[in-house]
Amino acid sequence: MKPPIAGVSNRMTRALGGIVALAALDAACATQAPPPAPAAPPVALAPPAPAAVPPPAPAPPPVRATPDAPFRAEAPAPGPEPAFAVPAFKRFKLPNGLEVVLAEFHDLPLIDLNLYVKSGGGANPPEMAGLAEMTANMLDEGTKTRTALQIADQLAVLGAALGTGSSWDASTVTLATLTRNFDAALAIWADVVQNPRFDESEYARVRDNVLAAIARRKDAPPTVASLAMSRVLFGPRHPYGWPLAGVEESLKAIAPADLIKFYRSHYLPNNAVLIVAGDTTEPELRAKLGAALGGWKPGKVPAHKLPPAVLATAPAAPGANKTHVVLIDKAQAPQSSVRVGLVGIERTNPDYIPITVMNLILGGGFYRLDLNLREGKGWTYGARSMFDSRKTPGPFSAGGEFVAAHTAESVGEIMREMNGMRDADVTDAELARAKDQITKSFPARFATRASVAGQLAEIGVYGLPDSYLRDYTRKIMAVTKDDVRRVARKYLDPSRLAVVVVGDEKSLREPLGKFGTVEVRDLDGNPVAMKE
Repeated sequence: MKPPIAGVSNRMTRALGGIVALAALDAACATQAPPPAPAAPPVALAPPAPAAVPPPAPAPPPVRATPDAPFRAEAPAPGPEPAFAVPAFKRFKLPNGLEVVLAEFHDLPLIDLNLYVKSGGGANPPEMAGLAEMTANMLDEGTKTRTALQIADQLAVLGAALGTGSSWDASTVTLATLTRNFDAALAIWADVVQNPRFDESEYARVRDNVLAAIARRKDAPPTVASLAMSRVLFGPRHPYGWPLAGVEESLKAIAPADLIKFYRSHYLPNNAVLIVAGDTTEPELRAKLGAALGGWKPGKVPAHKLPPAVLATAPAAPGANKTHVVLIDKAQAPQSSVRVGLVGIERTNPDYIPITVMNLILGGGFYRLDLNLREGKGWTYGARSMFDSRKTPGPFSAGGEFVAAHTAESVGEIMREMNGMRDADVTDAELARAKDQITKSFPARFATRASVAGQLAEIGVYGLPDSYLRDYTRKIMAVTKDDVRRVARKYLDPSRLAVVVVGDEKSLREPLGKFGTVEVRDLDGNPVAMKE
């Protein structure tokens, strides 16, 4: 008998043999290539889509005709020039010698009083710069019967405004009030004019405020440049050579006793003119002023003759470069404050009208200096020129604030434009535009009662004829190109020029040297030793 295991082995052997045979059969079948697939039937292509046709454009809306269409189709012709008449005014004098100029306006219940004492900064002793300004500032800081706070409180109750101040040629005390409060406001104003106390403690407070403003002034290069130009032109012995508000040294030397002396010498009714504009009449005003100012007594006005300007009288050396160049250091400043100047004219100069037109074309508005240095070169936001006309010749100055890298070039261009006014006629277009600008803006000078008073003050302070304002635009329109060139040649004298620059000394000293010897000064305008 065979063992059981032998039987199992035989069965497994037979099974494995069958599996091997089947595997061989599958391999043999896999090596044979499959029969080719039947060919797919041809596919018909769709015809191309026709091109898209854009929709038709919408029809334009119908033109709507308005009743005024024919009128709008053509610009209308300009109408006649509007007529402007200078406000009428009258003059009278009070028994104490006070001149009064009255312009009546009855459309609104308002009255403006403007007292102009005919002494201002020009009357300052050279060592007391700021004396006139400090005297004016102290007038409303207390009287013999009212404190400064009482003055302010009483005016506030009345809705009135009182102001004091000074210019180079006059000191002012102004009042603006409602007609119904005129009597009460006039009493306060008259008290301020006649009875200032000049209290020492109030003076110390006011002076400290001014000293703080003076200290801040040194941080403003445009202000530093303008003040330095005045010092260069007029020198330290002339009042114009110092700031109107004074300097630290002069203010610390001025005492209340100096203010009292200036007040008593100059605040006299026979040295003043009162301009009144508003809702009152001559008989009413005469009576009220006579009562309010009856205690204000006339006196002898001190004679005051100003010395000549330094630069105007400097002797000309043969062949010398007369341009005086002053450089004030503002280290690493990105822009320079430039002033090119000379001694100008007095307010009563007979050439004042043509000079006004000439200066406007040069740089009194958006004309040659701006068109060259702003529009053409792009070196500044704006360049201007100005004649500051006073009782005696004041300064002329042209300049602006310029990119530091083009400082010397800017000085040269300003000089070139000034010479251009001398060397050739202005164009017809320039002259017409300038005269048009002056005459058409003239009525705006009389827009308010205060501005009317300001215009009349020029007549009173400078002794101009009563017809001056009435004839002003006619005389402007009569200026010719020959007049403009004549006054340019006479008053823009290149041999009397000074240049002041506030900027970086290190980079500017050499290029500015081509215009003349460079003198270095400090922020107060005082000469300093030049750096080697």
